[in-house]
Amino acid sequence: MPTPPEPFPPCAVVVAIPARDEAAGIARTLRALGAQVGPDGSPLRGFTVLVLANNCRDDTARLAREAAPPGLRVQVTEVTLPPEQAGVVAARRLALDHAAALAGEGGVIVSTDADTRPAPQWLCALLRALGTGADAAAGRILLEPAQRAALPAAARRTHLIDSAYRQAVAEVHARLDPVAHDPWPRHWQHFGASLALRVRAYRAVGGVPEVRHLEDVALVGALRRADLHVRHTPQARAWTSARLSGRVPVGLSTQLTQWAQAGGGWTVPGAAETLALARAEAALRGAWHAGCPADLPTFLPALWLSGSAELRAALGAPTFGLALEAAHRAREVGGAWHAAYPPVPVTQALAELRAALPGLRPLRPAGGPPQPTRSSTSSR
Repeated sequence: MPTPPEPFPPCAVVVAIPARDEAAGIARTLRALGAQVGPDGSPLRGFTVLVLANNCRDDTARLAREAAPPGLRVQVTEVTLPPEQAGVVAARRLALDHAAALAGEGGVIVSTDADTRPAPQWLCALLRALGTGADAAAGRILLEPAQRAALPAAARRTHLIDSAYRQAVAEVHARLDPVAHDPWPRHWQHFGASLALRVRAYRAVGGVPEVRHLEDVALVGALRRADLHVRHTPQARAWTSARLSGRVPVGLSTQLTQWAQAGGGWTVPGAAETLALARAEAALRGAWHAGCPADLPTFLPALWLSGSAELRAALGAPTFGLALEAAHRAREVGGAWHAAYPPVPVTQALAELRAALPGLRPLRPAGGPPQPTRSSTSSR
């Protein structure tokens, strides 16, 4: 019987928090981090919290220093970024860059937000996922219950339905296109409020990408393009603010506002599209691992509703992540995919997926045999 993995990787761990004018919530976040526990419920120590207070007009930095619970190592760094760089993208990049320098080459950096309250075993669960061999681990993010209850009824209802829909989509992909490094049970979120990375993986993709918004999604996208392993672990749970007035052009607050306005009119890919996409991705994965782009399987163009030349070029990519990205671009060309699969109301999509799931093949047990890879850029 193989030796079970260590619950934590033997390395330095730094939790990075970009914080701008977060005096109202930073103390609660630090108290939650000070209350982290290990698998046996004993206090979890040995990690550092880095608070990057950027361009603050309030007492975020002072309160962060004063609120540090006993036994929790907290380093507060104050910076003033140029106005064009003062948003969360540059702040998170700087925070994670500083955290990586503190953690060292063999270390782990963990991203969260100043308005987020991690559960007591949040950090333990993220590190355990890395301890099984993942390069990055994404935790489950929920809305603060009291703030969620105060949302407009349309936003609250659509949020709950959309969350159930996203989870059903994740289960479809786990059934039809299982991957050993991200087994079921898993979820669909990979955002900056709950994300852990090995420093080597972070540096392998050049850190946080230069984007205008959604820098956390872009970072995970870069990991995937490099075929680095991202584990979506539902055991790592954190609660975040449900505020409607956001600090970023595109983010959770934008989504909540759209849900409040759209109500029952919120549309998403339906079950037919979800099933078709999962099967197409599974077929592409098998073809790429076979390593024969010159011998394009005849069924791939039909599954992707794309031309043979585009898919042959995709299969020639050096990583599967790049191949998958190219295939998705190919299906956008010509409009055949969207003509075949128009969006549907989220309530309809959820009902269709729930009806389809029992008929899909059983889920592969977690920890199944790893898939072969013809090229590897893993940081391990």
